[in-house]
Amino acid sequence: MVHTCCTPKAEKERIFSEAADLGAGYVRVDVELDGIFTGLGPHWGGLDQVIALSKQYDLPVLAVLLTPRNYDDADEFASRSGEIVEHAGSAIDHWEVLNEPDGDWAFAGTAEDYARILSATYDAIKAKAPGATIVLGGLMRPHEPEWLQRVFDTPGADAVHKFDIANVHLRGPVDAVVRRYGEFRSWLAERGFTGPLWVTELGYAADPAFQSDPAYRGGDAPQAAYYTQALLGLGEVGAPQVFATLHDGGLDGEYATEGLERLDETPGGDYPVTRRPSFAAVRRLVDDWDQLMAWRSEQREHEQGERVEQAKSALWSTDAGIARDKFREARAQVHTVQGDLARMARANRAARGDRASRAARVARADAAARKRSPRATARLERRLARARALFAGCRAALAWKSAIAHWHSQRAYDHAVAVALLKQRIAGG
Repeated sequence: MVHTCCTPKAEKERIFSEAADLGAGYVRVDVELDGIFTGLGPHWGGLDQVIALSKQYDLPVLAVLLTPRNYDDADEFASRSGEIVEHAGSAIDHWEVLNEPDGDWAFAGTAEDYARILSATYDAIKAKAPGATIVLGGLMRPHEPEWLQRVFDTPGADAVHKFDIANVHLRGPVDAVVRRYGEFRSWLAERGFTGPLWVTELGYAADPAFQSDPAYRGGDAPQAAYYTQALLGLGEVGAPQVFATLHDGGLDGEYATEGLERLDETPGGDYPVTRRPSFAAVRRLVDDWDQLMAWRSEQREHEQGERVEQAKSALWSTDAGIARDKFREARAQVHTVQGDLARMARANRAARGDRASRAARVARADAAARKRSPRATARLERRLARARALFAGCRAALAWKSAIAHWHSQRAYDHAVAVALLKQRIAGG
């Protein structure tokens, strides 16, 4: 939110100072062509202030070349951009061609108009500064790439080869931000662009009324947590540069409080700053990036481990359930054979102890003799031995499979605990 044309010098200086304290890699600056070329000759004062501050704070600039919304003269835009690049010299070497050109609010021309502006400007800048880096205008709707497809399809523009860095603006829930980045990068690769993809606007409001992610609502602290998770998520998927909104820009709605700090103006012109917790959160990312990314990588490994162990536990639990059914069947079979032997024994005892008539005793004795023949008893005893062996095997299988299922379940739990601890570390808790 630095404008060469109309941001007061003291405010520019305060913003550069705060960006340096944040550990930022770049400051994104709007360079308005109509603020330089006014009809009375070029006015370089505002741009020169930015160049001086960039040198003073050793903080590179990403310069956004801008024109009024309804401007579509590609040749004039390219010519004037070339003059600006030549004036800046080596002080600025990253140049973005328009801001959100796919948004009607910013650019009234067609996709084809932008293709011609981009192509002509690329050629003009490279002619003045061959080593300069050209950045595609930040797209406000990367999830709707049809507009950019029209840019690429514009005859004679060769637009897909007229920028060095692609560029998107991302807002919304963390998961959507990270997903859209990856999807858009894949979309570009399918069309032949495999260079860097920057995110030159990432913002999230501190005002609960505009906190759109259900996981991050409630004011300043959720805003800080959002920046932590969004920036780490974009780092995971390979975003090389992400620009977090430094301060509130005096806009309305969801953009009114998405800065890391509030910048006020006093009558004395000293621009006091109130830093939000999100400032410290982003500064921590700058300072501890490698450690935080290592923790995030470890978190992902444990999450994968938890999923694997849960799946294994479920499989072994299923096997244990089958083993439990077999165990119950084997136990029932043992009880059945034991019951048959018990009934035979009772019949034998009844035959020996019955005091009824001799004829009845003889009849029962004959019947008992048939029942207690050695062959029948031996068969029952063999059946019982087999049933007991099967029962023992089923019991061992049940114990083994249940133990393995429990072991995998415990390992899944250990992974879950590790994930929770890593999340807490990453969040700064």
